[in-house]
Amino acid sequence: MKKLRSIFLPAVVVLLGVGAALASHAAKSSDSLETGYYFDSSTSQCVSSGVQCSTNPGPACTWTDESNISHNLSRSGETMCGAPLYKP
Repeated sequence: MKKLRSIFLPAVVVLLGVGAALASHAAKSSDSLETGYYFDSSTSQCVSSGVQCSTNPGPACTWTDESNISHNLSRSGETMCGAPLYKP
């Protein structure tokens, strides 16, 4: 019984560690895309740009309008454009 426990317990610990490492790697590499919004000062509202951005940190996700003005895109909130989004 002692020999079985001395082999089984370390094997379980190693398997749990490997599983946790794979799960955290998969969570980091999964790129959750969402539509980016910009704040339109003329209407005081968040407007959809139609551009897909990532929630994973990196370079800012931007959109250039027809007036050649670049807007940093963010998530849409109830009252404001919220957290910044990043290039996929």
